[in-house]
Amino acid sequence: MSLPVFHTAAAAEAVPGTVLTVGEGVAGHAVRVRRIGPGEHIEIVDGEGTRARGQVTAASAMGMDLDITAVTHEDEPHPRLVLVQALAKGDRDLQAIEAATEIGVDEVIPWAAERSIADWPAKKREKMAAKWQHLLHAASLQARRSRFPRLHELVRGTSLTRQLSESDAVFVLHETAQKRLSAALAELGHGGDDAAATSGPDPAAGPGSGSTPERIVLIVGPEGGISDGELEALTGIGAQPVLLGPTILRSSSAGSAGLVMAQNSLGRW
Repeated sequence: MSLPVFHTAAAAEAVPGTVLTVGEGVAGHAVRVRRIGPGEHIEIVDGEGTRARGQVTAASAMGMDLDITAVTHEDEPHPRLVLVQALAKGDRDLQAIEAATEIGVDEVIPWAAERSIADWPAKKREKMAAKWQHLLHAASLQARRSRFPRLHELVRGTSLTRQLSESDAVFVLHETAQKRLSAALAELGHGGDDAAATSGPDPAAGPGSGSTPERIVLIVGPEGGISDGELEALTGIGAQPVLLGPTILRSSSAGSAGLVMAQNSLGRW
């Protein structure tokens, strides 16, 4: 069974063989909620890739001492996996980013698409962004991640194209597409951080030509679908419309399905 994982910036200061004291924020939850006490082993992460394992030597709701036994650091993955998630009603967008975090997404871009019913009005934007950030944080701990996803600012309509670059491989999940995502991913170069080395196209070529992109971006529209104008703008910068499979998935599950396929294609799963 995996060890309990807690988030604290102090994890970045951990050194094997030393005692690290974590503050009230982590200690209060660990002691009062998780009932962690002296003699137990836990892990702390900083959300930036550092993971420290230690044995609790003293514990109260005000602070906790850890005898650090091991420290590891997870490098940023290459390519990074990005989910552009359209806002959706009934918290379906929250369901989507929670599952995406557990699967291993690296960046999340909230998108107020033209046909999104849900929205983040200016007076609630900060509150809604905080809600998404909190969920990404909680889902990362649930998944025992040491590196948490980055949440970007909300983008609207065709302005999404400004968040994408030539080094990205961008796929629009669209029910009218002819090419399947599995085939499109297979055309990308092999060279991800965990992928086995294989012969392939010229690594000097750009995304879409067989090289490994900086990011693999999956775009999920709202229940009403991506508008013609948005699709035209995205394909205009090189995005490929792709199909997941023979069934139509909801906005809450399409991104997760695509991310699983990407993780498998990269050899991480």
